Amino acid sequence: MDVKKTIADFAKIIELKIEQYWDEEISRNFGFNQHQKDLVLKILNHAKEHNLRPGKRLRASLVYYGYLLGKPEDERIFKAAMAVELVHSALLIHDDFMDQDDIRRGLPTTHQFFANGDDHYGASMALNLGDIILTLGYELLLKCGFEPELVNKAAAKLLRTAINTGYGQALDISLEKIPDMDESDPIAVYKTKTALYTYENPLVIGAILAGLDQEILDILHDYAMDAGVAFQIQDDILGVFGDSQKTGKSDNSDLLQGKGTLLAIYTLKNGSESQKQAFKNIWGKRIASDGNILAAKQAIQESGALAYSEKISRDLAKKAKENISKLDNLNPLSLDYLKGIAEYMVNRDV
Repeated sequence: MDVKKTIADFAKIIELKIEQYWDEEISRNFGFNQHQKDLVLKILNHAKEHNLRPGKRLRASLVYYGYLLGKPEDERIFKAAMAVELVHSALLIHDDFMDQDDIRRGLPTTHQFFANGDDHYGASMALNLGDIILTLGYELLLKCGFEPELVNKAAAKLLRTAINTGYGQALDISLEKIPDMDESDPIAVYKTKTALYTYENPLVIGAILAGLDQEILDILHDYAMDAGVAFQIQDDILGVFGDSQKTGKSDNSDLLQGKGTLLAIYTLKNGSESQKQAFKNIWGKRIASDGNILAAKQAIQESGALAYSEKISRDLAKKAKENISKLDNLNPLSLDYLKGIAEYMVNRDV
């Protein structure tokens, strides 16, 4: 299977359905006077634009292929996949505000979009709109049309994952305040913010809606935890060494924000004194010269942090593929996708 083409083809399908969803929501024309109607229209048009910014649609695809493990394609599964995409858009809005990011996929983040010179208003609107989209996602899953028992189980899974993701985000934004950070700290963030949220949650939701039993869900969990951590390590690498034109995000922001990534922890623990100092000169400083940023990136490479992170990511992807092979009696199309996506995500450049 050409996984890159498969996920791109799926993205086109799900994005058409997402666009239709937002058009229907906009057509409700909610509001009790014209000012409110105008504001709701502005909010929903931005929500639609934000949700449809170019992306991999990995989470939606995992809902779909998780379902196909046990059942043939059913139009209802696209609603569940869209629900996960809405939740993702909401959490990105909140995440960008907390990270003080100005750009998301090449365009202004939501708090910047609404600020127009008033940062507090922009932040307030971002929090509010994030909550709105988050709740719309839950609503869409509840209305996806599968048997109530399966929908309730899937919804409980989505809600619990949102809770755990919040715990992961809390640790993520607290790492720079922890003086004795070690490798287990970023890994804990990766497991809660990415492995559970990006891989395990959508994959298991799809499998739940297909009626698959707990033994299979447990194997999917193990696969997703390894694949998800591998994915996030690669994401961190791209956040420092990627092409910002392709990623749609600054390749300096993670360093300037003081993100407690595996790259950062390894450099600070294992680098030479000069490498550590070069890294500390910009890490968490918010503003730094181009020369100092380049020196910090060289320190990451020369300390061995980059090579170490790449190895961990590849090893976890290999382990994920081995885990999913335990389900070789299920739909080979889905299994090929899950094996392929684990490998593709650690070799991507976007």
